Parts: sequence; C-alpha cells; structure tokens
Amino acid sequence: MNPGYRDQLRAYMNRTIGPKSDWWESFSSAFEYVTYPKKSFLIRAGELENYLYFIVEGGTSSFFAKEGREMCLDLWFADHFVSSYVSFLTRQPSQIFIQALFPTKALRIHYDVLQAFYRQDEESNKVGRLFAEGLYIARTQREIRFLSQTAEERYLDLLQRQPELIQQLPVKTIASYLGIHPESLSRIRKQL
Repeated sequence: MNPGYRDQLRAYMNRTIGPKSDWWESFSSAFEYVTYPKKSFLIRAGELENYLYFIVEGGTSSFFAKEGREMCLDLWFADHFVSSYVSFLTRQPSQIFIQALFPTKALRIHYDVLQAFYRQDEESNKVGRLFAEGLYIARTQREIRFLSQTAEERYLDLLQRQPELIQQLPVKTIASYLGIHPESLSRIRKQL
C-alpha cells in the first residue's frame, strides 16, 4: 500500500480526534487497501455491508433504485468515509447501492475488526462515535440544503465543494443528486 494513503487517513483522524500514536499504529494497520474500477460496486442492495471505507482517491455515489431510476442519496469523494451504514450497524441487507464514479482507491476496515477495536479501548469508541456524528451532520446539512435552496443553489454549492470532479460526472447523476430532471440541470448550466 502507498504509505501516503495511510498518512491521508492519519491526517483525517488527527483532525477528528487528535494525534494518538500508540493507538493509531494498531488501528491503521487494520485497514486494507482496495481499488474499484469506474462503475464497479462497493456494495449492492440486498447484500450485507461488512466494511467501512475511507476514500483516498476518486468518489462514489450512494443510491437506491425506484421504478427503474437511480435515486442518488449522496456523493462521496476523497477524505470521507462511506458505507451502507444502516446495513453495517444493523447487520441487515443493504437497501442502497454504492458505486465508484471514477477509478477509486480506498482503505477499508471489516465490521468484526472494528467491533474488536470498540471493545478494546475508549479511543476506538470515540472514533466510532465521531464517525457516526459526522455522518449525521452531513446527512442533516444535505437535507437542509435540499429543503432550503433552489436547484441552482444546490448545484453551485456542489460545484464549489468538488469542481474538478463534478465536471466529470454524467448529467443524470448530478441531476438525481440535486433532485431534478437532467433537462433542468442542463438549463441551469446554460444560465451560468
């Protein structure tokens, strides 16, 4: 594994919980390096989610299928954790798909390994709690944007957060994420 990827995870963890050198070494060594080609699935609906992923390069889309359409729940890029978290926590089959939008590199940790860390010490429990809180905050912020902003404002917000990657995404993926039809997104792009 590229040592830079572990450094990237360490930097994220340092920002989240602060540096913990003894704990960090055993925790970071539990992560496995994985790659996903563009359009490959990290998980499919109906499968049990066994991993928590830290994206180091690339990005993913979380979505569910309804009446033959993909309904995008979220887009995740480098320096973020991603998982079918409800399945991961409840040990029930996933209701969502997570698909690589680009060639994607990630570090992942298995559910059983993470649970062993949680039982081992308080620092691990703190990491788990902070991760769950981070997902809750991200979900709530997305819901607030969705309910309080126009489609154009949501597009501009997304463009500001990930400009280089958004330009590479298909219109239908971005439109689904924004909750609009692809034709509406095309009109918004023409107006800007």
